[in-house]
Amino acid sequence: MTKNYFRIDKELTIVLLLVAITGFIFFFVSNQRAFLNFFYLPVLLSAYYYGKRYATQSALFSAILIFIIACLYPLTFYYQTSELSRWLDILTWGGFLLITGYSMGLLYERKEQTIGELRKTYRGIIEMLSLVIDSVDRETQSHSYRVSVISEMIASEMGCSEVEIENIRTAALLHDIGKIGISSEILHKIGKLSGDERQRMKNHTRLGTDVLKPVGGRVLELLPIILHHHEKYDGSGYNAMVEESIPVGARIIAVADVYDALISDRPYRKALPPFEAKKDIMTNAGTQFDPKVVKAFDSVFSKLDDMLGPVFPSKHLADR
Repeated sequence: MTKNYFRIDKELTIVLLLVAITGFIFFFVSNQRAFLNFFYLPVLLSAYYYGKRYATQSALFSAILIFIIACLYPLTFYYQTSELSRWLDILTWGGFLLITGYSMGLLYERKEQTIGELRKTYRGIIEMLSLVIDSVDRETQSHSYRVSVISEMIASEMGCSEVEIENIRTAALLHDIGKIGISSEILHKIGKLSGDERQRMKNHTRLGTDVLKPVGGRVLELLPIILHHHEKYDGSGYNAMVEESIPVGARIIAVADVYDALISDRPYRKALPPFEAKKDIMTNAGTQFDPKVVKAFDSVFSKLDDMLGPVFPSKHLADR
């Protein structure tokens, strides 16, 4: 609640500052009546960024400012034919300003509502698609979901922006989509994979990006993360990318993906206890994993059980 108050104060400060700057410039122009139209600028900016409430307040502050100026400096609009005409002019301008602020702010809020609904639909489709991806492997139980939760927590701990966190979360949900193109014989094989089979498994990252590329839009931002989530920090991964050249989202998902694999049963061994899996992750910092990502993982480790709920730890066939 306190954070919300600070947010409102910040927005009001910006609105007032915009009005004050416009009012200050107002004193230095010769045709002040024409310059009144410039007060639409802070109103429109307030509508675009904050909605109808702040746009209306911006218009109200502007009208009050001009009213005070008109009272203190009667000659401001000296070219008017009469006193009544001067005040009618100001009143008409102020009314249009208020109507414009409210209307534009209302349009902004409706646009944001529509975008929010589209985003919710987008997330729902992605989550349903992740269930389809996991269903390809009969041993998988919400693997993509768990990887997305862990990845989101790590990204947040590392201070990634909201957009980056959303992209990483979504990429984690879709990181194994390329496995749809891998035969079930290879996915469910208990013994060691042959060289050709291993190469086909390695190709699942490329297959995943090929599947998603035609979608276009924001999905294109996810492709580098999905393509490189099997890279290793020391360059020994699928495409031999090294350290910072690997997208940060891919480095984060790499940790989350391997951790979820370690705490899961494999055909040839039982799942590791979470603390042993964590120790394995920590041991491979600087070689397989980005040390900064591992540090963030260590910081959120104690919260994983609460965030993942009853599905943690999981039972599924680990990524090869």
